[in-house]
Amino acid sequence: MRTFPLALLLLAPAAFAAEGMWTLDNLPAEAMEAKHGFTPDAAWVEKVMRSSVRLAGGCSGSFVSADALVLTNHHCVVGCVSDLSSKENDYVESGFLAREHSQEKVCPGFELNRLERITDVTARVRAATEGLTGKAYSDAKKAVQSELEAGCVGEDAANVRCDMVELYQGGLQHLYRYTRFQDVRLVFAPEHRIAFFGGDPDNFNFPRYNLDMGLLRAWVDGKPARIEHYFPFDAEGAQDGELVMVTGHPGSTQRLLTVAQLELQRDLALPTRLLYLAELRGLLGRYSAEDPEQARIAQTDLQVVENSFKALLGRLQALQDPQVFALKREQQAALEAYVAGDPERAARYGRAWDEIAQAQRTMRNIHARYSLLEAGRGFQSDLFGHARRLLRAAAERDKPNARRLREYGEAALPRMRQQVLSEAPIYPEYEKVLLAWSLGKLREHLGTDDAFVRQVLGRQSPEAVAARLVDGSRLADREVRTALWEGGSKAIAASQDPMIVFARAVDPEARAVRKRYEDEVEAIESKNAELLAQARFEQLGTSVYPDATFSLRLSLGEIRGWTEGEREIAPFTELSGLYERATGADPYALPGSWIGSKDQLDLSTRINQVSTNDIIGGNSGSPLIDRDARIVGLIFDGNIHSLGGAYWYDERLNRAVSVHPAAMLEALRKIYGAGDLAEEMTGR
Repeated sequence: MRTFPLALLLLAPAAFAAEGMWTLDNLPAEAMEAKHGFTPDAAWVEKVMRSSVRLAGGCSGSFVSADALVLTNHHCVVGCVSDLSSKENDYVESGFLAREHSQEKVCPGFELNRLERITDVTARVRAATEGLTGKAYSDAKKAVQSELEAGCVGEDAANVRCDMVELYQGGLQHLYRYTRFQDVRLVFAPEHRIAFFGGDPDNFNFPRYNLDMGLLRAWVDGKPARIEHYFPFDAEGAQDGELVMVTGHPGSTQRLLTVAQLELQRDLALPTRLLYLAELRGLLGRYSAEDPEQARIAQTDLQVVENSFKALLGRLQALQDPQVFALKREQQAALEAYVAGDPERAARYGRAWDEIAQAQRTMRNIHARYSLLEAGRGFQSDLFGHARRLLRAAAERDKPNARRLREYGEAALPRMRQQVLSEAPIYPEYEKVLLAWSLGKLREHLGTDDAFVRQVLGRQSPEAVAARLVDGSRLADREVRTALWEGGSKAIAASQDPMIVFARAVDPEARAVRKRYEDEVEAIESKNAELLAQARFEQLGTSVYPDATFSLRLSLGEIRGWTEGEREIAPFTELSGLYERATGADPYALPGSWIGSKDQLDLSTRINQVSTNDIIGGNSGSPLIDRDARIVGLIFDGNIHSLGGAYWYDERLNRAVSVHPAAMLEALRKIYGAGDLAEEMTGR
């Protein structure tokens, strides 16, 4: 194993463009120096790494004070805000501010991760899988990965998290060690109307006028943590053309997929997901329209669904663009030609594309069943989610670590336990609506005569089954879930809770389709993607960046607008434009605090900005920093052109959208009376 000490982090040469999500141990130093006159040293890299945080639920953030204040997006903390809300105190609508530490509220189920170390374990993984294929390859790989993660965590699972990170489609296997913070508290969240001003019409567009910010704090041993490394605020921000960098955790890109894999996404995976989301959006909209309290309950889910729909539609449109697909075919053809140019390479790598294509044909056959049974589209319910986690955790903990499902390995159990024992509220009537609808989708897509559908529904309607399960279950009670978790397999076997009984009944079929996916699709893709990655390494080395993997990356860019047809889009918007855009009707209605404070504000203050940074989902909440590692923005979105960023990047048009630091400080001081927080963020 090779560990990268911070003082020896690698800085690799590369052909520079704004494109790229670079790991911190492989920054394009020569190109950065050539274009921007800036080469980060080891101290700068260490500061950036330890000032950045990952929200385990899928966002990014950063420490912005020595007292562990964390800056991220409102839409990354809105789940916490919603969980802490009630009919009497709707913090999503009214906003939330803790004026002292004692008022900061614990966010149910939230976890922050700070990267501490990267270790190259490629040789260990390859040695364990050498010469294996199919199920044997998959089993051996997962076993060694679980072993490495468990060894990395050791006896300190409460404070340490370790994740295997596969880079270059498995060409490199790295072990990331994190400090974990599981006591995460809400400090500030503005009103939803200003955090998501413009709603769905403005989403993924620019100009924008959003204060999409939220503040959390990491606590340790009953008090705010003390943090050595954090990003100071630069209230002036960056200027047009200035170098800016995004340090965050982009979730997933597919820029190295084969043409066959992209065809599956274009023809099946994305269209079916979009249809599902479109129907779910309609259901949530109808539910919300029936009653204000129902609207409050469903608001966060509806926002997530609308955002996901728009993002995935952009991906589909990118793959439907003949030019994009032509580019992908050209890239694959070039690698195929390189492999074919040498008999030894051809013998080693030549069949990889055909093997992956065969795996895609298998996936087409099992896609519906896998999505509905194992991925959970047929069982939309928090109660069912708890039941499945409890059931599987009990079964998997009885096995040796190397033979468990990966998400139930020793290294992952603290996070799993936190999710199961979350104090987030569960709303029974809402549960019944979602579960009945998704059971209806199960019947629709698998067919009324399908044996599994008959087992699930019997002679009852989806609505009747959902009502029976939800009304009879006691899993909404955290103490009940705690007893089942701690009681293990014996307690689960004895439980007659209808949701546990239901999860027990459907689990064999779900596990069966998962096993087929893992053995006949995932294992084939993984093994052959690793071979193709080795071929790319022979050709290019690490002079190119790897696909995003929800691991810490640095994206380089500059503040810059773009040309849209004949129209020049300026890189900044100001508070004056926010008030001009406001109509008084949603989604362009301002909260009362902003209406009443207008005369106190400097309306020339910049509120949002765009830059050429290469980002994707998961970068939400990432800090935008300058060469002095100061915060000059808060990433919250991309423009419409960035939606195809899962597959390619176009520097002419792709833009990252961020909140300007001046607007954050202006709002805290003059609208929310939170000058102490502003001073904490500026280091005063």
